[in-house]
Formats: sequence, structure tokens, C-alpha cells
Amino acid sequence: MKRISSKGSLDALRALPLFSALPEEEFADLVSRCVRQRHAGGEEIFAPGDEADRFFVILSGTVKVFQLSAKGDEQILHLYGAGQTFGEAAMWSQVPYPAYAIALDETWLLVVSRAELQSFIEHRPELAMAMLAGLSTKLREFNRLIEQLALKEVPGRLAQVLLDMAEESGQETIRLRQTKRELAAQIGTVSETLSRAFKKLAQQGLINVDGSRITILDPDGLEDVAQG
Repeated sequence: MKRISSKGSLDALRALPLFSALPEEEFADLVSRCVRQRHAGGEEIFAPGDEADRFFVILSGTVKVFQLSAKGDEQILHLYGAGQTFGEAAMWSQVPYPAYAIALDETWLLVVSRAELQSFIEHRPELAMAMLAGLSTKLREFNRLIEQLALKEVPGRLAQVLLDMAEESGQETIRLRQTKRELAAQIGTVSETLSRAFKKLAQQGLINVDGSRITILDPDGLEDVAQG
């Protein structure tokens, strides 16, 4: 681990809503206590049962959070990219991490410890409110995941994921951050069924597929499919 020093690291942390309310002096004090951590692609960040005494801010790279079924099947809970956070819920619940987190490519993280945050929250209660807002957003994400897996057919789940990725990137042409096998696991299906869903959306003129590049041709039509 390395102590935070680069301007990019500072800007990434400062941009997060939960830290934006801190005065400069207090923000600088908190940052000085954080560390920067590098993970190679495929390297595990935490596993179920590990002590959740910190959470993470992604400076660069992509992190996959997932669980394994009793049969060893992978269910991807979320893919996080630069500027996003993960691990907060387990940290504040003071329970072990309930899932796996691995880096999909070279990834740099900011590591923020619970002890340091607790010290700051004693003097800055607005920081606690900002974190509650962030946790509420994560809860909505998981509720939507459960809804998709329970109520939507595979083309609808795929359509929603593609729309979310396009919204996040601000572009109608996106590049998949995961393999199609991982994408299949993310929406609760298998590769063969995912391929059929891609083909169906393409035949309907909603998307164009060029390897890992997906272009959304008809956002409104794709939204209709996503809504079932």
C-alpha cells in the first residue's frame, strides 16, 4: 500500500458526494490517513468471511462483486468502475464481507478505514448523512437486481444492463467491461441464452453488435423491452 499523494487520487476522493461537504482542512486530514492500493487483473480484494473494516474507492480499473452458489455458479452482483465505491454496507454493519470482490484489470483503489471515518463523523455528522444517501442508492440497485432476476425475461434484463451502461458512459456506443460469460452471470443466465438475446435485440433493430462494441440504435425501443 502507498499513502495518498497524487492529485488524481485527491480529486477522485473529493468528487465523492460523501466527502464533498468536508471543509478543505478536514478533507486534507482524512486523505492523509488513507492509502492507495494496486490490484492486478484477476486479483482478489476480499472474500466472504473477511473482516469488513474498510471500504474502497475505485481510482481506475474495474471491480467485480459476486457470490457463488452451492454448485459453484457465479452470480455477479455488480461491476464497479472509476469513481465508484464498494464495501460500505458490510463495513458499517460490522459483519464480514458477504461476497467476493476481484479486480478485472489493473485497478487502483483508495482504502478508507472504518476507524478513521468514525473519528471524523463524531465532529462532522453531515458526513454520516452523505454516507446514508450512498447506501440508499446501493440498496435501490440491489432491489432492482432482484426484481430483474425474478420478473424479467433475459432480453429485458440485457436491455436494462445496456441502457445502464450507456447512461453511465454518456454514449450510445459502449464497450462491454466484462466477458459475455460474465455478463450472462450478471443477468442470471448462461452464455448460449445471452447470445440468443443479443441476436433478438439486433434483429429487432434495437442494437448493433460488433464484438464487445454495442451500439444502441433505438433507445426508446430498448427501454420498452427493458420494461417488459
